[in-house]
Amino acid sequence: MMVRAALEIELRKAATDLFAGDEQRAAEWLNKPAKALNGRKPIDMTNSDAELRLALDLIGRLQHGIFT
Repeated sequence: MMVRAALEIELRKAATDLFAGDEQRAAEWLNKPAKALNGRKPIDMTNSDAELRLALDLIGRLQHGIFT
């Protein structure tokens, strides 16, 4: 459980950075299903390092305007 909490914190920080510090918008995005994650919510991608990397990769692509 401790590892999952740490992964969730990392994901929340990355999402907040994506939304220029706007925690409310980040939380809304984290809890909305994403097509790029096969319809899963980004916040649900904290069960493993591999899932977290997928969500963080999506954030990185969005930050750089890569939508494919």
